Amino acid sequence: MAEDGDGGKRITRYSDFVKVHGLLLAASGLPQSLHFQLFQKLTSETFDGGAHFSIEPTSDGRQRRLLLTSSDSMAKESHVFLIDHAWTFRLSDAYKQLQEVSGLAERMAALMCVDVDLNSNAEEETEEVVDGISHQNGTKLSVFEAMESVIHGAKENGDGAVRWLELDIDDDTFLSLDLSSRFPGLLALSLCGNKLENVEIIAREVTKFEQLRALWLNNNPVVKNCDSQLENRVLQGLPRLEIYNSRFTAKFGAWALGFCGGVCIHNLISKLFYIMANPECSKRR
Repeated sequence: MAEDGDGGKRITRYSDFVKVHGLLLAASGLPQSLHFQLFQKLTSETFDGGAHFSIEPTSDGRQRRLLLTSSDSMAKESHVFLIDHAWTFRLSDAYKQLQEVSGLAERMAALMCVDVDLNSNAEEETEEVVDGISHQNGTKLSVFEAMESVIHGAKENGDGAVRWLELDIDDDTFLSLDLSSRFPGLLALSLCGNKLENVEIIAREVTKFEQLRALWLNNNPVVKNCDSQLENRVLQGLPRLEIYNSRFTAKFGAWALGFCGGVCIHNLISKLFYIMANPECSKRR
């Protein structure tokens, strides 16, 4: 592995790629014959999906379909294609970016089949008070606004329980929020790219989430300065944690594979169980 621009490790060898991502590759269902091709395209950042496919609206305009535009013939399981993200963002910055980045709202609306009024005037800036702090429309969401947005979404789309939370906070704010009491059933917490520095505060607060399965503290000073100390305390205090800083822990299982792969892995688990129960089968494979 080689150092990347941020001081992290960048995979440059196929053997390392398989070692790190082998479980996800198996869970994804991608044929093994395409694993090396995927590695090559990821390494060279070859986002070639657009050269072979296009997206067009259906007749009613409410859905999209994928069309093969390449004239080259393709045998079954002969190619794997990459597409780049249409938009990457942090939740607290999303509204501001939609307002300020030219054409972004229209492109996202078109992709998601959402009607937007392109001729409407921008809303006048108004000031509101949330938890004693004033905010203006169009500015970066405060931590309180971000939490209220997540809570509202959970109530509208589910049972009201928040399972995923992403926040922009510092040590003092983290300590004052009492997040574990507000979100007792939280499964995934992302605090990436903040200014968290105090290992005592971070370790104490995150280990209060008894159900937590995934935690991201990447790109915080506390990770750079106290990585091993913090990791040991987090893993000891969160026995159910399966993902820590974008890596599987020793406790990873079906939840982590499903979360990272975004696929149904029941078939994979069944196959693994069958092989373990019938070791002679594995010898014949």
